[in-house]
Amino acid sequence: MRRVAPAVLAFGLLAACASAAPPADACDVELRFGSYGAGVDGALADRVGAAVKDDPDLAGVERTPWGREGEFNLCLAAKPGRDVRAIYQRYRTMLPTTPARGPTTIVGPGGLTEQTPGPR
Repeated sequence: MRRVAPAVLAFGLLAACASAAPPADACDVELRFGSYGAGVDGALADRVGAAVKDDPDLAGVERTPWGREGEFNLCLAAKPGRDVRAIYQRYRTMLPTTPARGPTTIVGPGGLTEQTPGPR
């Protein structure tokens, strides 16, 4: 039986309880949580999960698992009339500036993209 890190499990439950999931093509901002072979950055996933839960600018959140080590994408759909660039910047500032446990990428409007630094 595969053991799931508590942070990943808690975030998965949080994401499942978040507001209604948007259609897959409705991602205004997407966060991609990857792994270097030891799971995703659980601390970052927890911080993002708490922020998503309380974000009044979001109409919906969809969590899509895709890997064997807890990797997943998080699709954020903005409420109509909300500043999508501001939402992107809010979550971009949460990414660590030092090498992270796993790669996390954020993609926003107009192709804005940033990724956490890799191991040195």
